Amino acid sequence: MINNRLVNTLPFSSRHELSTLVENRRAFTLENLELNVFETYKASEKVALQFDDLVMINMIQGKKVMHLQQVDSFDYLPGQTMVLPAYSKMQIDFPEATFTDPTQCTALTISKSKIDGVINRLNECYPKEQHLADWNLDMNLFHLYNTPELTDLINKLFQTITGDNVLKDALADLAFNELVIRLLQTQSLLSLDIARTKTNTVLQHIRNYIHANLSESITVEILEKQANMSKSSLFRLFKNELGITPIEYIIRTRMQQAKSLLRKTRSVKETCFSLGFNDVNYFVRLFKSRVGVTPGAYIIGE
Repeated sequence: MINNRLVNTLPFSSRHELSTLVENRRAFTLENLELNVFETYKASEKVALQFDDLVMINMIQGKKVMHLQQVDSFDYLPGQTMVLPAYSKMQIDFPEATFTDPTQCTALTISKSKIDGVINRLNECYPKEQHLADWNLDMNLFHLYNTPELTDLINKLFQTITGDNVLKDALADLAFNELVIRLLQTQSLLSLDIARTKTNTVLQHIRNYIHANLSESITVEILEKQANMSKSSLFRLFKNELGITPIEYIIRTRMQQAKSLLRKTRSVKETCFSLGFNDVNYFVRLFKSRVGVTPGAYIIGE
């Protein structure tokens, strides 16, 4: 798969630095943030973990099975992010970890006041369109698949925190503020895609139109009419609340649907035309650029 949603691997501990083979921890502490890097070198089960602050967890290498309270256990893989409130109790399995192929995971702990400061400024200076809801972390949407935008910022923040720039506290603070905004926009995007009722009604209407007409040509002009908005207002709505343009949302929706259709039909050509593309070669190039493999290779891989 293409590495546009995977957080970059951080340098692993040397052998003499290991104090344990299960969740060996290194910490990089700044004024307002702490980045914990965990590595596990042998298969293990039901390893307990808990943090005193809100925590953002990124799986970087390997596989975990997460057991959280009131949630069915699930596989946790690279390309995914979790955001959990303070004192969340976790139990973790490492079914595939070995000394030559360890897991690596990060946990960025953040004080509630730090998060609240960014969110309060957003609500004060950049409220959501139509003021239907405030910006806020939705803890029901705690398990996210990384977007390229979110991944870029995570990589930038981690590089800053683990680096030796004398201004790292200030640089990390700037990157963190931007990361929170992207995280909120990613949750808004997920909320829209699962049709949660609290989503902005204009966005929900446009989303429903796009999903119902993926086999047709969908232009910005059509979406302007559907939203009863000017082009600039439509783009501002998408960029502010979702962090992407309407065209990018259409492309991502088509690529997600393409994967489903390829698994079902086993046909590149049928999938291409079912999603409104009239050029198979263009569809193949676009799919490969977004997914990392050609549609044919994706079918074989399934």
